[in-house]
Amino acid sequence: MVERLIPNQHAAGSSPACPATFHIMAFPGIPDPDQAGIEQVPTHLVNAIGEALADVIEYPASAQHSILQYCRLLMAANTVTNLTGAKDYERLIGDHVVDCIKAAKYMPGTACYMDWGSGGGFPGLIWASMYADKHFHLCERNGKKAAFLEEARMLLEFMHVDVHARQGEEVGSKLDPQANWICARAVEPLPKFLRRLDKKSLKIRRLCLMAGPSWQTEWTEIKENGSRWKLMDEHKYLLSEERGERFVLHFKRPK
Repeated sequence: MVERLIPNQHAAGSSPACPATFHIMAFPGIPDPDQAGIEQVPTHLVNAIGEALADVIEYPASAQHSILQYCRLLMAANTVTNLTGAKDYERLIGDHVVDCIKAAKYMPGTACYMDWGSGGGFPGLIWASMYADKHFHLCERNGKKAAFLEEARMLLEFMHVDVHARQGEEVGSKLDPQANWICARAVEPLPKFLRRLDKKSLKIRRLCLMAGPSWQTEWTEIKENGSRWKLMDEHKYLLSEERGERFVLHFKRPK
């Protein structure tokens, strides 16, 4: 196992306002998918990705190519370190990839996003595959996951993505370019997450959250107890018949 120095921003994206910082991360690197025995994505799942993309963006071919490449990189990396509980393409694509693609239909119209707790790259690397004209800051405090994100970013040649191996609170107000929306998926329970984001030091006051049906009960409790966050928009979509409904929520915190 080799310890690597992984910047939280690639050199081209560094600035005095948010300088590149380095952390030593014990990460063995992403194995070559072929040498790791990672098969190509099955045809029916390739088609599922293509169909989901066609419903969201006008020209899906390039995004589909990047997403398929990313899936193989993630599965290869998962053979040497635990990045996702999805151990096969059926779960990876059905539970995670298609979910992020469908949710992108309800992304707010902005040029720069901060992906809070990006994990293995959801939704940040999926959305970056779809929108090369937008900038994505991927924040991930877990060192191995952050190292994977940085290596995947380089292999995918995503110059519109920066990886930050730190807590979102530490970098949220020092980004270049500056994000004006936080996006997140399955980070932690809604009450706890909104409390974390309700800090004066965090200047980003808009949140695009991917959530399951339990958010409704949690939001009712939050409103009863009082919260500065306001729910601006609610979008519902069907992930699949067996996986059920999912939601994209837009929140705003007043100054």
